[in-house]
Amino acid sequence: MKKFFLILLLLLATRYSLLATIRIGAEVETGGISFVNPNYSKTSSLKNSYNYQKSRLYLEGDLKKNVTVGVKLLSRGIFGKDFGKEYTTARSSITFINYTPQIENAFLEFSEIGTFPVDFIVGRQPLKIGQGVLVDDDGLGFDALRARAYLPFDIDADAFLIKRNELSGDQFTKDKDESLTAIGGNWTYQNDYNFRVYYFVEDSSSPLKKNFISVRADGRFKEGVDYRVEIIKSGGDYSGISYLAGATAYTKLRRLGKTSVNFEYAVGTGKDNGLGFAPTYGHKTDGFERSGYGEYFGASMSDFYGGIPRKEVYQGVHTTLLGIGFEPHKNLNLNFDYYILFSIDSPSGMVFTDRLVGEELDMSLKYKYTENCFFRLVYGRFSPLKILKPEGEVAKIISNKLGWSVSAKF
Repeated sequence: MKKFFLILLLLLATRYSLLATIRIGAEVETGGISFVNPNYSKTSSLKNSYNYQKSRLYLEGDLKKNVTVGVKLLSRGIFGKDFGKEYTTARSSITFINYTPQIENAFLEFSEIGTFPVDFIVGRQPLKIGQGVLVDDDGLGFDALRARAYLPFDIDADAFLIKRNELSGDQFTKDKDESLTAIGGNWTYQNDYNFRVYYFVEDSSSPLKKNFISVRADGRFKEGVDYRVEIIKSGGDYSGISYLAGATAYTKLRRLGKTSVNFEYAVGTGKDNGLGFAPTYGHKTDGFERSGYGEYFGASMSDFYGGIPRKEVYQGVHTTLLGIGFEPHKNLNLNFDYYILFSIDSPSGMVFTDRLVGEELDMSLKYKYTENCFFRLVYGRFSPLKILKPEGEVAKIISNKLGWSVSAKF
């Protein structure tokens, strides 16, 4: 079905190519990653290293009557290591990482249908809400239907349906398709203050019901200070209030150039029954591995690389980020980020120091070789604390990640 849809889009693009504005582009990224001591051992020399390549080819065209067609193909692969379960999980939608091309996007967008200020998008499309806490396609696309309406007083209404795990067409099954239904809206005030409210309902074969209400505000306090705040209420058979709050300040220093200071505190609530904050469609990966708070442990507000052992004791993921960035040269960026991760929803009544998961210090360098070509180096130093340390171990343990990449696009 997806192949047929892609062919149809390409035929449409060809049919109207003489009357349309066509945009064609490509992206290529090659890099390498090495994890040292991923099992948090005091004596282990275990390593997990591999090289990778990502390639994208995309085409977008504006056809007649406010119709846009978009197609993006993605190819990913690793070499130097046999990939395992860390690259493919049931919930990540990460497949075809042996360089087999896959359809990342293949959609039709109808703008301002008739005389109404309504856009309609159908097909496999990019979809991310806010920071992606609850919805983020992670650069892999979602099969979705989406409608957006532009109302008076700078209010934008939004509704979409995401479908996953299509059922087989040649056999009967009692399992349902997995889906996410959402409705929400965004209000912008004076171009500097954005207020967003969404209601999400997840549906699957699980007997447990899951839904979320998200309220978010972001924008700019004044010149040089950005802010973001989001509060999420879990519902159905899940419960708890989760939230994040952060701010980024920008200035220019004489010797260090453009400088930024970034702070964020994110709380994913846990409960005694283990049914706390657990969104299925939120940001988790970068297409190969964990991606989130920390280059190494890539935490989200619900889990992180390696997971929390003894979930019946430790509940909730809480992350604090403090970062600083410099641009000493117009083509050079340096960033330093410090993370502390812990779990404070503990039904056992443990003291605070027993709930520490780990701390991480990241350093990254990005060099702009040309306007469209970039080099990046990254180092993440992770120290597992009480929860992740081997039982009885008191000495400091170090695990780290070293990565490099070269990327170009046009």
